[in-house]
Amino acid sequence: MKAQISIITMLALLLPTQLVFAYPGESIVRDANGDYVVTYWNGANLMRSIFFPATKIEPKAKSRWQLSTANLITYRYAIANGGGAKQSITSVRIGNISRIFGSQTMPTISSITTPEAAIAAVQKMSKALVIPNGWEGVADVDPLNSSALQADWFFFTSNHPNNSAIGVMPGSEIHGFGYSSPDMPGIGSMQLEGEVENQGVYEDEGPDPQESAIASQLEQIEKNDFVLRNVASPSISIPVPFDAAVLLDRIRTHVATWPSKQLLDPAFAAQLDRYMAAAADAYRLNNTKAGKEHIMTVRQMLAKEHRNLDHDEDDDDTEEHKTATRLSIDRLAARVLDFDLRYVLKRTGKEKDDDKHKD
Repeated sequence: MKAQISIITMLALLLPTQLVFAYPGESIVRDANGDYVVTYWNGANLMRSIFFPATKIEPKAKSRWQLSTANLITYRYAIANGGGAKQSITSVRIGNISRIFGSQTMPTISSITTPEAAIAAVQKMSKALVIPNGWEGVADVDPLNSSALQADWFFFTSNHPNNSAIGVMPGSEIHGFGYSSPDMPGIGSMQLEGEVENQGVYEDEGPDPQESAIASQLEQIEKNDFVLRNVASPSISIPVPFDAAVLLDRIRTHVATWPSKQLLDPAFAAQLDRYMAAAADAYRLNNTKAGKEHIMTVRQMLAKEHRNLDHDEDDDDTEEHKTATRLSIDRLAARVLDFDLRYVLKRTGKEKDDDKHKD
């Protein structure tokens, strides 16, 4: 029975590129251009349409973050699109953001109880975004996590009818996406979409969601019509008043999610956590010296995996470096963790060097 379930699961994963029958003749087939040819029965005839995905892009997201005045952390992102991309990138989204800071007092999510309050909150939060020229930005409650925020940046081609430079074009890069937050970085996800004029046009209402077996498959294709990239984003709140042990526990909780995301080798994760737990226990016992020593041990372990964690990612992105390291932890994850631990050391009186981090 387990073998049968395994085979069924594997077939389900292959659906986007395989012929799937529901009513006789119904199917979704991905053609040589990467588009989905949708053939469905409308009750009288077999109809044919094409769904054009927004994933014909080659995005690379670069994160930069820096501890600024008033203990705020500024987050900035640059988006590049590979030369082989077939679409310009015109939509960028980061979800599950813990908090965004603005010049005005930001509304709490619990205070948004009416449509009017929701509109006012969106306007305030959106003004806190850093937006590249030609783009628009909106910040709102994350629909997938009502206790978090979501930041969206859009490039509307209709606003630039005479501009041949649309969004992040193939072979180009755009800087200037960002915001500030009082919370420390963790690993978040950025969703990117390419420019598509008409994704799917049906002469009627398309596959019947109640009767057609391919309707659910088409829904999943549409729902996941984006490319994901890892970025640094506000995820870990700093306890007030400051408590090094509590903050280390919060860092450990976040890092514990990395192995399932293939960001951290489970065995290496266990080693890191053992020292971070020991550091937290030491701070609880007011043994600051031991706490700092355990943190420095973790930082040394990270440095053995990736050199120059306080420099740009590209500085060490060489074949020689990749070959010389085991890479038990993703470089962005290592940089995030190193920054967070440096912050703990700084607040406990040890770390005095530059807090600027780029990735």
